[in-house]
Amino acid sequence: MSDIELTSSDLIAIKDESAIELPFCINTGSSRLECLQLLRLLAGKRLVCKGRFQGQTVLLKVFFGASYKRRYQRELDGVRLIQREGINTPRLMASNVDHHSKLAYIVFEYIDNVESLEDRIKQALTIEQRLSVFKQSLELIAQMHAASIYQRDVHLDNFLLAYETVYLIDGDQIEKEKAESGLAQEFVVKNLAMFFTQLYPWEHSHIEPLLDFYIELRGRNFPTSFYEDIKQQLSEYKQWRENKYIEKKVFRRCSAFDVIKTWSQYCVYSREFDQTSVEEFISNPDGAIAQGEVLKSGRTAIVVKLELNGQSYVVKRYNKKSNLHQLARSLMPSRAAVSWKNGHLLEFNHIPTAKPLLMLENRWGAFRGRSYILTEYIEGCHAFEYFERNQLFNE
Repeated sequence: MSDIELTSSDLIAIKDESAIELPFCINTGSSRLECLQLLRLLAGKRLVCKGRFQGQTVLLKVFFGASYKRRYQRELDGVRLIQREGINTPRLMASNVDHHSKLAYIVFEYIDNVESLEDRIKQALTIEQRLSVFKQSLELIAQMHAASIYQRDVHLDNFLLAYETVYLIDGDQIEKEKAESGLAQEFVVKNLAMFFTQLYPWEHSHIEPLLDFYIELRGRNFPTSFYEDIKQQLSEYKQWRENKYIEKKVFRRCSAFDVIKTWSQYCVYSREFDQTSVEEFISNPDGAIAQGEVLKSGRTAIVVKLELNGQSYVVKRYNKKSNLHQLARSLMPSRAAVSWKNGHLLEFNHIPTAKPLLMLENRWGAFRGRSYILTEYIEGCHAFEYFERNQLFNE
């Protein structure tokens, strides 16, 4: 067992997964939890890990920080509701709130060789394989709806697959409606529309066959307006989800991004980007650019290819045209921030683009100066060069 023991205060102070040394223990007073492998950290609120509890390998959810008891209870109530309705979910083994240590935890059975349906769909090579994944989710969704249950933000990451069995997770998102004959159609329409936002836009023609599959699972009739109601709601939800992700999530600390903010700098970067490379670049961005291979240079911007820890990247620095121009733009979103947002907008809509990895603004308090965006490097040639070389255009 590990000698490292973390308290609630220690857990609250952790802002990044890289700051955690494994394995570690959490002493809740009545029980001692051992974390062997960190699976997810929601900074200041919750961690999920593979661990040991009373001699068994388990999955642990530990709650801490403000409102930890309320979040714990919401998760526990949701899990118990799922289990009571006979819906597949990892077995609940133990749970407890420890007021003295200001921690709460839930212990689940640990299932080996498990993957989320989100991971499974990323491996799909054909539309048939993708639709098969959606159908696996719909089987549990139909079962929930028949029991007047729905998951608020229903998405593929909340479904786990192990040995061809699908499990529902995230009790925190579970809601129960007071109805005896299944979930009311209003909630069915909204829930299915939310689920279908995960389809590519060009896959929307497959919504009706998926709905036919859902209706067959439910074994009941729906009005003729059912299909159109879902498509209309889908359009609204897609815009809402896009705005929620692009306008908020890509500029704040969350599971996908981290933020470094000081008086002189504001930096947001993908957690996929190596932390050492982040620190190396933001410590001297202009020095890194000076050592790079210039791809394009002009009055308003310079684009270079550079190496960080043996990996190639592309950096674009936006220059000021004049002191007056800089003053006018200093309180507006920087051009790098606009580029960062638009890059993620393309990704969100599944349009291939160089992956945005980091955005940096030089600042003087609230005033913005030079800005930079760093993306993955993709080997290739300009489209004009390609068409010209292959003589696809004739005079």
